[in-house]
Amino acid sequence: MVHAANNAFGGWNEYNQMIGMGWRGNKGGDRLYLDDAGKQVRVPSGEGDGSGHRYTGEFTVTLRDAEHPVVKGMPTEWLHVRDELYDNMRGPIKDIHLIGTAYSKGTKVHEPMIWTVSFGKGRICHTPLGHDANAMKCLGFASVIERGSEWAATGKVTIPLTPEFPTAKQTKSAP
Repeated sequence: MVHAANNAFGGWNEYNQMIGMGWRGNKGGDRLYLDDAGKQVRVPSGEGDGSGHRYTGEFTVTLRDAEHPVVKGMPTEWLHVRDELYDNMRGPIKDIHLIGTAYSKGTKVHEPMIWTVSFGKGRICHTPLGHDANAMKCLGFASVIERGSEWAATGKVTIPLTPEFPTAKQTKSAP
């Protein structure tokens, strides 16, 4: 699940369960974010804002489970290129595993950026990263998509990280 694909099928309950959280109005389910201490905070459906991207620019992705196969070996923090930072994602937030977040200068909290969802016998890897071709050239984004796809299909990851992976201080993009 990539970026705006989570905008679709708002009235389809099973789709919402599969994606965990998506671009929805404030009545489209609960909201999840992390406070500065890294504690998960839930905002009930109907309270607070609906989804948006109140910040666009470079931002740091912070791994919250650096041992998950999708991100294993990635730096705990890496700088993502200019992109829309989705915030206030809404949904049932059922059977999700939060892997990475990014601090939004718009909402002033750590927003979910990489998570997985268990749905029946299926596995879903979801990231709202990847608004445009520039964002998709980020080697961090490309690794999340490649490795997340392999994990969703097989339950494991064999694709190695590129040696040119972004660092906490520098973005890295494909030519």
